[in-house]
Amino acid sequence: MPANDPNEMTPQELVVHLKETYGYTWKEFGERMGRSEKMLRKVATGQSRGESYRQSLTELYNAGEVTHMPSRRRAKDGHIVPVRAKAGAAGKTVVPEETGGTFTHVPARGAFHSTVTDFPEGGRQYSVEMPKTARAKGRHAGIEELRRRLVTISKSQARQDKRVKLQVVYRTDGRGRVMDIGSKSGYHASDILNDVKNLHGGDMTAWIVSQSQERYANLDVKKSPVVSVTMTVFNAARPKPVRKDMDARGTRRRSRRR
Repeated sequence: MPANDPNEMTPQELVVHLKETYGYTWKEFGERMGRSEKMLRKVATGQSRGESYRQSLTELYNAGEVTHMPSRRRAKDGHIVPVRAKAGAAGKTVVPEETGGTFTHVPARGAFHSTVTDFPEGGRQYSVEMPKTARAKGRHAGIEELRRRLVTISKSQARQDKRVKLQVVYRTDGRGRVMDIGSKSGYHASDILNDVKNLHGGDMTAWIVSQSQERYANLDVKKSPVVSVTMTVFNAARPKPVRKDMDARGTRRRSRRR
């Protein structure tokens, strides 16, 4: 019998235990984990160690749901390792979609909703939720709300240099896939606005997608639309004179451009 503590169980024991506990078919189990049933069978039989699945399996054991999908295997150069293509495909191998990341719940029918949270020392967080349908009025209102907030933040930089981090949720297979943008040191709001205008024809959604695709190259926004964005605003570590000097020398980090 496996131990009661999932941290003391091997991935093989976790797979066998969870399949028996929830009565999954291998196909159902694979869908829950975002992996093929073939790979889970290999873990269950010991043909694969399955350590990359441990966090997801432990979440399923403890809470009955998976919020962190296992990441795809990558080569030393960082690219996703191709897998064998399905029968009848044009090529023998295909680069799979990156399934790793954090997932969250999203309502079946989203609506436009905006909230503001204040933090000490001038920090602030803006959260916008919106419908998934491209033509929905609430979706247009949500994107315009983001742009308007960025304009306000940009204007405030005359008094105190600000930076922005974003957390975006894409609706994928009925769940919300969470992606971070600018997670290291953030972006200046004015830089984002300039890139939206000059590189993406004023399309804020296109800029968000371009940043997300830096990490998730196979992201299909038609199948996985943006349903919420959270912008966290904080004081920049570098004083404004230093930033201006870096601008003059062309050494300041800006948003990633495709």
